[in-house]
Amino acid sequence: MKKIVILGGGFGGIRCALDCAKKLRGKAKVTLIDRNAYHSFTPALYEIASAYQPDDDPFALELRRAVAVPYKDIFKGKNIDFIQAEISSVDIRVSHIVLAGGGKLDFDYAVFALGAQAADFDIPGVYDYAYQFKTTDDAVALHNKLETSFRDAVQGRMPLPIKFLIIGAGFTGIELAAELMMCARKLSRRHGFNRRAFSAVLFEAGPEILPTVKEVERKKIMARLTDLGVVVMTNSAVENVLSDSVKLKTGQTVAGTAVVWTAGVQANRLLETVHGLPVTDKGKIMVDENLRVQNSDKLFALGDCVEFVDPKTQKSIPGLAYHAIDQGKITASNITAVIQNRSSHAYKPHVNSWAVPIGGKFVLVQISSSLWVSGFLGWLIRLWIDVRYFLSILPLKKALALFKKDLVLFVKND
Repeated sequence: MKKIVILGGGFGGIRCALDCAKKLRGKAKVTLIDRNAYHSFTPALYEIASAYQPDDDPFALELRRAVAVPYKDIFKGKNIDFIQAEISSVDIRVSHIVLAGGGKLDFDYAVFALGAQAADFDIPGVYDYAYQFKTTDDAVALHNKLETSFRDAVQGRMPLPIKFLIIGAGFTGIELAAELMMCARKLSRRHGFNRRAFSAVLFEAGPEILPTVKEVERKKIMARLTDLGVVVMTNSAVENVLSDSVKLKTGQTVAGTAVVWTAGVQANRLLETVHGLPVTDKGKIMVDENLRVQNSDKLFALGDCVEFVDPKTQKSIPGLAYHAIDQGKITASNITAVIQNRSSHAYKPHVNSWAVPIGGKFVLVQISSSLWVSGFLGWLIRLWIDVRYFLSILPLKKALALFKKDLVLFVKND
């Protein structure tokens, strides 16, 4: 029986594990390794950071449960072994993985699905002073900062306005800034402040936000951000970060209450330690059209740790959840094909669809290259995208229960 080991339980890793188990039932042992006991639904992290919580929840347990999907629920009855552990090293020459604590795991096929981590682009102070925004803990920490800032302002320990400085005006930064404004309105009313008690500033190094989207879509997004009160500063590359300010390369210093970093990611640093693994100068794994690691017949890779250039656009595929899911499907199909001596399938990315929530029940969704919708209809479509994903990894009852929990929790800002 072949041993398939998947490193990482993100969107692509989970899809690959589920599909491998289904396609190779009885012919392969599928194991997934992750440091956490749960899969993080990262598209809702901005909701965690900005959730309006009138009731005390000092450990943010309800917030954490809203985006944490236990692997035991996902893999129950699926012939998938789950190991919660840190990965210490991977030796591709002898095909084994060393876990923290000394355990070893052999494999016939390994899938690198380790995701990414924050990249500071060598800007001083990013790791030291800025709130990161990659994990549930990051989102909870930011949520707590928002709540405590308002409480301190009420008690006279913090001057108004409270100002969050968000570096990076990509999808993540835009989602976060918009929803923070929605939550801040609620908090302002609760504490007797006016709408000017809070502001969010988005910094973009380039001349415009989201350079890959169409101009009509960009204008719609900018109009929504402006309506919410988000200040967007373009041509504002950051030179230095402190706990309460950022210094721009123009020489200007912008002061605030907190600095949030959403500007970029890099491949998981574990990859740098894998001897013989072909990586780019950015530390990402080099793969062929079938998502097989170059010059290997037993290694595959997907998601944020992969450098995959779309042959149509000649641009790298962005790190979005639906790309990782598609790659997970293709990888499982190709591993199955190798085991069954069939032809592999090339990965053909679909880059015409995306959705960006912009505060409350307002989402801009690009359905195809020529069709997009925004506002409440876009919000309904985004809800359907979420529930469809939950249904793809969970039993019906658990999927609907999670969706309901998230809906009730996150609409409090709207």
